[in-house]
Amino acid sequence: MLKFISLLTSCVLVLAVSASSNKLPIIAITEIQSSVDSSYWRDFKNSKSVNFQTMLETQLVQTNRFKIIERNRIDEVLSEQILQGEFSDSNTQIKAGAVDYIVYGSITKFGSKTKTIKTSGITVTKLISEFGVDLKVVDVLTGEIIKAKSIDEILETGTSTSTNSFGTSDASADPLSDIQRTVAKSAAALIAESIFPIKVITWEDDGGNCCGYLNYGEAILSEGMVLKIIKQGSSFVDPDTGLSLGSTEKVIGTLQITEVLEKFSKAKLLDGNKPTGGELVRTEKKSAKNSTNSSQRKQLGKKL
Repeated sequence: MLKFISLLTSCVLVLAVSASSNKLPIIAITEIQSSVDSSYWRDFKNSKSVNFQTMLETQLVQTNRFKIIERNRIDEVLSEQILQGEFSDSNTQIKAGAVDYIVYGSITKFGSKTKTIKTSGITVTKLISEFGVDLKVVDVLTGEIIKAKSIDEILETGTSTSTNSFGTSDASADPLSDIQRTVAKSAAALIAESIFPIKVITWEDDGGNCCGYLNYGEAILSEGMVLKIIKQGSSFVDPDTGLSLGSTEKVIGTLQITEVLEKFSKAKLLDGNKPTGGELVRTEKKSAKNSTNSSQRKQLGKKL
């Protein structure tokens, strides 16, 4: 009897998970084009847009919020959409192969540059990688662009210091790939957050400022990220167009990610009120950081 109940419970759980996954939005990522080129030969192998497209697909899958259609089926879906558009009147909604949203865009910036600082006898050179992409998300049923965003990232991927008789350097093995991955993560976060916002699931007080549990993991969040806790107020609309503009918001606190797992993250409270669960969370704008030496050691001697 116990075995039967256990088996029945397992079946119910499987059916529940299956039903939940069937409700996930289905996204097709079309070819990401590139409108720029690089004169630096080492950039060429990473400048191909297919690399970024693959990274974006990976990040979206890891959010566990979407179903990603296979790349070899995208042409079939788009062809079906065009065919139905030609043979339907203006009042008929287009259904394209059970796809809810199509993501497309263009790489608008990529490359590397150096920044050199010279003083008497000392030269410090930093390698800066830049990458930018414009993305659009289209509702397949209506053809409306529901999201359009430019994402630009700057990453310090190497540094060198030299004197008249001594020099040292530290650089990423593949800096442009690193910056592409960073942008793909930001793009996945943008798409995911527009449908499923980042929220505090619950708060477990350890007697200090920890810990808040967030509903996203390593796909879009990283250890050390600073997040704003948002309290929403009354909603408002544009008086001329009737367009919903959102709602008033108030920042009630700040969190910092302390641990990132596959499906959720832990955060500590930096300032403000402790969340109780259900609060919206927004990421702070990130500044350029050094991927090869992200944590600077503390000064050991006396300050000059």
